[in-house]
Amino acid sequence: MTSETPRHAQTQAPAARQAPVKVARLRLDRSRPDAAPDKAAESPVSWTDLRRLNSDAATMRRHRLYVESRGDDITRRFDLLRTLLADAIDEHGILRLGVTAPTTGAGTSFVAANLALAMARRPSARVLLTDLNLRRPGLARMFGANAPAPLSEMLTGAQRAPTQLRLFSDNLAVLLNSQPIKGSAELLQEPSAAQALREMRQQFMPTQEIYDLPPVLGRDDLLSCLPHLDGVLMVADGTGNTARQLRDAEELLSGRTRLVAVVLNRGEIRKPFHELVRDIRNRFSGSGRDKDGRHD
Repeated sequence: MTSETPRHAQTQAPAARQAPVKVARLRLDRSRPDAAPDKAAESPVSWTDLRRLNSDAATMRRHRLYVESRGDDITRRFDLLRTLLADAIDEHGILRLGVTAPTTGAGTSFVAANLALAMARRPSARVLLTDLNLRRPGLARMFGANAPAPLSEMLTGAQRAPTQLRLFSDNLAVLLNSQPIKGSAELLQEPSAAQALREMRQQFMPTQEIYDLPPVLGRDDLLSCLPHLDGVLMVADGTGNTARQLRDAEELLSGRTRLVAVVLNRGEIRKPFHELVRDIRNRFSGSGRDKDGRHD
């Protein structure tokens, strides 16, 4: 009896010592008391949970951003552009639409913002407006707002999209930037930028994304944006851009993305309204091209 008791204790002791270790390991795997809980994983932020943007109505009016369709010439033209673009967007599956121009100062921010506002006037829409002109951001200034943080923090993965996104209205969220980024082209080429934009899209499921982009000519910033887009809208400055600049911009985009349409900004328009509608429709359908593929 006395000689067997130590042997019995020796065979049972290791199992008795190991059991608490296994229990502790399972408890750590489940509750992770030594790590902070991942709140984003537990309760993902939804579209309606986004913080509201503190915009300034007077600043928006000064920059000619129109929330409501007022029946005047400008809002009527953007509503028309929205509706005409809908055909091309549906036909070619364009979710991510960029707005660019041949050169700086053509009014891409003005067109991108008003187009996003026009699209957001549809009750079923969920529009996301993003400032990807990282070298010269302008949307925050036009909305009279400050960006929550530099957009580079989200594009590098340091911050998640909900910390940067703001809800302007029930149907429009904005991703603003107030701090210029010198190495913008290099940042947009990083895998982290594509991943951040993809995760934002998957989390909030917008019906349309509008991107305010840098100009086509001069730098490679615009080319760095193209992998993130399905098509672009070209803004031509009627008082500054030349026909040569438009041709050079179109040639640079050719084969790299879909050019959805060209919009004239700051130009004196002498045609009647119904002729403008016809010309835009011809542009989309391709019926306005001659035998050499050039536009009338």
